[in-house]
Amino acid sequence: METKALQLQDKNCQVLKVEWLGNSWLVQCSNGNVHEFNRIWLSTGTKFDVTTEPLLKEVLAAYPIPVVNGLPVLDTCLRWRGCELFIMGGLAGMQIGPTARNLSGAIMACEKIVPAIAKPNFVSIPAKSVS
Repeated sequence: METKALQLQDKNCQVLKVEWLGNSWLVQCSNGNVHEFNRIWLSTGTKFDVTTEPLLKEVLAAYPIPVVNGLPVLDTCLRWRGCELFIMGGLAGMQIGPTARNLSGAIMACEKIVPAIAKPNFVSIPAKSVS
């Protein structure tokens, strides 16, 4: 039984079938290779690239900004320079860090965006109590 990851030549194989044998997994790959494992770790992900997003391609054309490895270089408030577009999630990964796609990253993004869009002269008026 293998205790390591798929061999280098199989790392990008398409898994056709997985079968539980009672104490191990039998994995059949699209290239014909079959492997037996005691554990399977799944890792999924997305490669973010602002230049391939249809809506953002238009924004990038209208408001060009630097892009590093597919991520836009935003200002400290996560604003797209030159317009009032704020970005959060994976595309804000350069400013937020690796948690940008998680709930904690969303909170961090909100902490940067809200002060930039909140009106400084806005005064909260308490609701009237009903007697």
